[in-house]
Amino acid sequence: MEHLNQWIGESIKRGAIAILTHRNGDMDTVGSACALSNIIGPSARACGTHLSTMARTVISETGSDFLILDPKSPTWPRNLGGIIIVDAAGPNQPGIVIPDVPKCIIDHHSAGESFEIGDDDLEINWDTCSTAEIIQLWAETHASTRIDNQSRMLLLAGIITDTGRFRHANADALSAAGRLAEGGNIDFSGFVENMESVELNHSQRVAITKALSRVQTLDVGRWFLSHTKAGTNEGIVARTLITAGADIALVCRRLQGETRLTARASRSATKEGIHLGELMQKMVLRSGGEGGGHAGAAGWTGSIDHTDATSGFISLLMATQGDD
Repeated sequence: MEHLNQWIGESIKRGAIAILTHRNGDMDTVGSACALSNIIGPSARACGTHLSTMARTVISETGSDFLILDPKSPTWPRNLGGIIIVDAAGPNQPGIVIPDVPKCIIDHHSAGESFEIGDDDLEINWDTCSTAEIIQLWAETHASTRIDNQSRMLLLAGIITDTGRFRHANADALSAAGRLAEGGNIDFSGFVENMESVELNHSQRVAITKALSRVQTLDVGRWFLSHTKAGTNEGIVARTLITAGADIALVCRRLQGETRLTARASRSATKEGIHLGELMQKMVLRSGGEGGGHAGAAGWTGSIDHTDATSGFISLLMATQGDD
């Protein structure tokens, strides 16, 4: 954490710090970016190309500042002292060209392709359940008096979502969440319940219902797989399939010439050896693109069509049966 603190201090001397999220804009990347920006202060600002429904809601409820960037023509501060990229280990994951300034990569899983790290750059990649835990540890160590309730709620939301509502949490993640809730006197059960009841608009509800109506099921060795196509909210669709009894859920989305796979696994499946992040890294070797994640939640993005992507994932899943 001392290296991160030093990097932040040196960057502030040069100018502003942009804290950039990955292009899917989920709660862990957005919560980490906004909390880090709050804690650093006026010299930093969270930004990215997209906000998920959950992230947009939490941003609104906490009154947080987040700048949406145009991926084709981003606007950066005139005096940009450095850029921190959170929850994105590969250069294609932010969905934007990274400016030529010192950069700091903070993540908790690997990608198919890594950033080039120069002398003025810093890379932190720890085996945690969420990026939010890394940000929290830095703040507790070097900026404990600046952790306000807004930041606590942002980090807590990141931990909750990236652990699948704690289904994939370890002792460190549970401890981190407990410290955040206790330090801010946050009603823990109420906070989780509020996140579960995020309001979806009519078109999103229709899209999710259509995705669920297209579900196909398959026995892949000892795993029961449910897969479908979705136009939005793939994470919600995948989580619903796991709740309905699938060992593994796979949701495919085609958007702007790219195919996105979103996968989730039950706790019992991960305990028995499934690791979706490793499968998505194998998808990169098979089909190019970017992929990775955790044992219970992972994703991949590439240029092949959805049929090829889905069949590729299923083939790789079948191959894991022979690895046991």
